Amino acid sequence: MRHGRREMGEDAAAKGPRARAIEAFNLPLFLKRNALLIAFSAFIMVMPAWASPLSKPLGIPIILTMRLVGVYAIVAVGLNLLMGYAGQVSLGHGAFFGIGAYTSALLTARAGLPVWVGIPCAVLVALIFGVLLAPVLRLKGHYLAMATLAMGIVIFVFMREMTWLTGGNDGVRNIPDLALPFLKVTTTQGEFYYVWVIAIVALALCSNLVNSRVGRAMRALHQSEVAAEAMGVPVSSMKKRTFVLSAALGGLAGALFAHLQGFIDPNQFSILLSISLVTMVVIGGMESVWGSVFGAGLITFLPKLVEALPRWLGDVPDWLEKYSNYEGMVLGVIIMLTMVFMPSGITKGLVDLVRNRRSPFVNPFRRKAVD
Repeated sequence: MRHGRREMGEDAAAKGPRARAIEAFNLPLFLKRNALLIAFSAFIMVMPAWASPLSKPLGIPIILTMRLVGVYAIVAVGLNLLMGYAGQVSLGHGAFFGIGAYTSALLTARAGLPVWVGIPCAVLVALIFGVLLAPVLRLKGHYLAMATLAMGIVIFVFMREMTWLTGGNDGVRNIPDLALPFLKVTTTQGEFYYVWVIAIVALALCSNLVNSRVGRAMRALHQSEVAAEAMGVPVSSMKKRTFVLSAALGGLAGALFAHLQGFIDPNQFSILLSISLVTMVVIGGMESVWGSVFGAGLITFLPKLVEALPRWLGDVPDWLEKYSNYEGMVLGVIIMLTMVFMPSGITKGLVDLVRNRRSPFVNPFRRKAVD
């Protein structure tokens, strides 16, 4: 018996790590753990087939808008890692989005580098800025919120005033289309798939991260820094690494945005963008990767739905036609209502409703305060 076990152990040791990994791979378990990702990927794959015919009667460019949803989903997931999982508030995250956009735009439109070089460079530059600005995480609470808000404002002013580099309010024009090393992507459907392949890869990586030991450390950090440190979590290092990863994802999303738009100017990266990103995270649900995707979709489609209302209803109030003037106020109201009545976000609330048959809404007037 012992001899047989010894032989089995020797056989296992003789096999390489790749062979052992193949044997250890459990397909049913993999499918169960990644069912939502696989289903969502299939949904995205077939979306152009049914969405394109619906765009004209609805008056909403569904595929065009879904490209932007993919972009915002990437940066929103990164921000959720920082705010939802690690518990570090950032009100200036649009700055990294803008840094990524300008880096790739300048390298490709002015320096003449290929798009597939400009995008990784944008990620790298955003990552470097994340490393340089990470010491701000020594602050806590509203001090951290104010510091990140100031960071976003400073970088926005830099983009607007450094006209010799960024073009100021004239922006950067003639930004080339998305491309692969040997292929230009010129169709809307091609851009849609380009963005969503990158977005799904980012979602898969972040989903695995938050379910790993690192993700558990981030959750512990969110609950209590003192308790996390007592359990052996390197608090300072964990906060900085999460911040840098979040910045890199923001840079990636910004680079994709620049090539989709073909033109960028500083006003696209104002504080309103940072508020929009926070709204996506809050309304979708903190500590939920897929909540960020839902929030990105909801906030991105909202202006398109408002624009389509006259087509559906005929006459609409004047203030609806001027929605862009009130967008900041609407986002603020959405954040307040979500935090008061559904603090866990829409996705977690719906999951509770389906699984536990529990109302997703919270009574704000009850005696016990909501954490």
